[in-house]
Parts: sequence; structure tokens; C-alpha cells
Amino acid sequence: MKFIILFFIFLCFIFFRFYDIGRINQFGWDQVDNAWAAKNIIIDHKLPLVGMPVKGSSGFYIGPAYYYLISVFYFFTMLDPIASGLFVGFTSIFTFWIFYFVTKKIFSTVVAFLAVFIYTFSWPLIQADRIQWPVNFIAPISFIVFFALYKIITGKEKYLLLLATAFGFSLHIHFTSIFYFIIVLLALPFFPWKKTIWKYALIAIPLFLIWLIPNAIFEFNTKAASGKSLTTYISTYYHGFHARRFLQLLPDAFIKFESVLTFRMIKPLSYILLPIFYFLYYSEVRSNQRLKLCYLILLWFLVPWVIFSTYSGEISDYYFFLTMPIVIIVLSYITSRVFQINNMLPKIAIVIFWSYYALFSAQNFAQYPSAGLAKSRVNVTEAIKQGRVIEFVHGSADSYLYYIYTRNKK
Repeated sequence: MKFIILFFIFLCFIFFRFYDIGRINQFGWDQVDNAWAAKNIIIDHKLPLVGMPVKGSSGFYIGPAYYYLISVFYFFTMLDPIASGLFVGFTSIFTFWIFYFVTKKIFSTVVAFLAVFIYTFSWPLIQADRIQWPVNFIAPISFIVFFALYKIITGKEKYLLLLATAFGFSLHIHFTSIFYFIIVLLALPFFPWKKTIWKYALIAIPLFLIWLIPNAIFEFNTKAASGKSLTTYISTYYHGFHARRFLQLLPDAFIKFESVLTFRMIKPLSYILLPIFYFLYYSEVRSNQRLKLCYLILLWFLVPWVIFSTYSGEISDYYFFLTMPIVIIVLSYITSRVFQINNMLPKIAIVIFWSYYALFSAQNFAQYPSAGLAKSRVNVTEAIKQGRVIEFVHGSADSYLYYIYTRNKK
């Protein structure tokens, strides 16, 4: 029975993430830029040492691993933009199973089912999984780092290897991965400081450092240009910690609760769900292991909140995407505890809510507008038939399509 339920949820998940990807999935500036990067690797054999800029024209960059990953999909599709939709779809499948297995390991099969149900039917997450960009990897990598740290502080030193690998890879995804460094530092007092931990640490350090090699070579070749840009950027936008700014960012710190809950009328619950989780989780079984999990969850919200309180630049909601898996497990666990209440009314209420939640997403999905790639294909095909040349414009889907269509005809 459990397998049937999981299989049904996964089928729904596949439908929401892959159906009509040629029409629905976006192929805008970021996706076109990634497509050109894949073309440079596949056709021109230019192997990048850095990835995308960390922030606009900041002058410093994340690692290049994301470019290499997406180039695999562009290779097998002969550079066709459908690779963008396929890549984000497979990334979401990776996220689905990370959510399931990690939640099951930490909590139970029931909570894991609820977690993948919420992930599958969340309308904001369906929309996010239809846009291919590195942000898609933030949630699963965040959950892997969380799980590895949890296992380490509860006595499993071998998970240092998983932590080092996930943390290293995260540096090729988004600049918010720097938060993991601070989180790890704050978790160090709970590490099992035994002789065996040093054995794993000796392996973990090179596992982490290997991810820094491309950027280090780039820094050497450019005489530390990226590092200088980083120093300038920090000196420009760091303004120190201010309590007023900290309080101003309260809605942002818990914004992923708002995103997942979706409905405006219940968004005020965002600020009380974490305390409710703490009460239910620790009161169920009082143990040091559960206290440590609660501490880690607190760090996942508190560290980005405090750090961004010292930052004067623009803040986007996806900067807090690393909290998404924690939001989902909090909601899943609370839902599972409601079903343990010896009263039918709360059980009926929660079933009605999540049923409507799924129906709401299905209705919105049925009205999903075209993202424009299909229209661009028609425009470019007509231009080629008429003998018109489409000039290169950075970030233009038409320019990219014109290149691959005319290249394939040569």
C-alpha cells in the first residue's frame, strides 16, 4: 500500500514538472545564457573555470559545475532548448527523492509521504521547478547539508564526507551557500570530538577543497581579480548589524512558509509554525537528539536572517530558498501529529485543507500560460524561410534558436 501511495504521488509529480515543457517552461535571459555556455563547452571546447556572476556585474563568480551539468543535456539534444526543460525536470526529480529519503531517515515514512505530497502539489514550487537556473539546486543541497550535519552531531562522524561534498558543490550553485560555513561553525560544539572524527576529517578536507580548484586557477590567471571585486563589494554593501534592520527582515526570514502555505488568509501562521513544531516534536520524546535537531532548524532560519541584516543591497525571496526543505518538514510533521489527535474534527479539517491545496494547484496548472519558447521557434523558422538574418542579442531566445537552426542546416 505504501508503495502504491508513493508511486501515485510521484506520477502526479512527473506530470506537473514535465507536461508540455516545450510550451510552459521559460527560456529567458538566464536560460539562454546557460545555453550559450553549454554551446561553448560542446562545440568550441572552451572549458570554463568559473560559473555565473554571484550578483549581477559584481565581478566575482560561483563555480562552473552547473555549466558542465547542463551541457550534458544540451549535448544529447543537439543544443536544442528543450534541454533546459529536461534538466530542470530531472533536477526536481532529484529533489523529490532527497526530500523523501532524508525526511524518512529523520522522522518516519508517514512524514516523508506528506513532505513529497506538499512538494508535488505546491503551486509556487511547481512554478519554480519550471524555470531552469541554479536556484533549483539550493533546496536539495540545503537538505543534504542539513541531514549530514544532523547525523554528525548525533554521533555519525562518517557523514563528514557527505557534508564536505555537498558544501563544496553548493559553492557552484549560489552565493548563499556561504551560510553553511557559518552554520557548521555554530554546530562544531556538538561534533563528536573523538579520534575517529579526525580520520574522516582528513578525507573530508580534500573532498571539499577539490571544488575550489577551478576558481583558484581563475584567480591565479587573473591576478586575484575576482577576490578584489569581492572585497570591494563587501565594503560597499556591508553596514554592520542593526536591530531595526533585523526586525524589518522578519517577513523575509520566514517567507518560505508564506510561499508554501500559498493562501493569503493563513500566511500569518508563518510566525508560529516553528514554535508549534518545537513544542510537538520535543514533547513527544524528550531527548538530546531532538534538541540538537531543533537547534539545527533554528540555525537554518537565524543565520541567513542575521547575515542579511548586515547587508544593504537588494534582497530577493529566493535568497532564503535554503529554508524551503525545513519549511516542508515542519509542515509535514505538524500534519502527522494532527492525525494522532483523538478527535475527528482536526483530522477532517486537515484533510480538507490539503485536498483543496492540491486542487488549487491543479486548477492553476490547467491555466498555465505559454512561456514564449514555442512562439520564438515559429518566429525564427519564419525568418529563416524568408531569408532574414537574426542578429545576436545577448539573452535573446530568438538569437540562440537562429544559431542552432542555421548551424544544423550547414
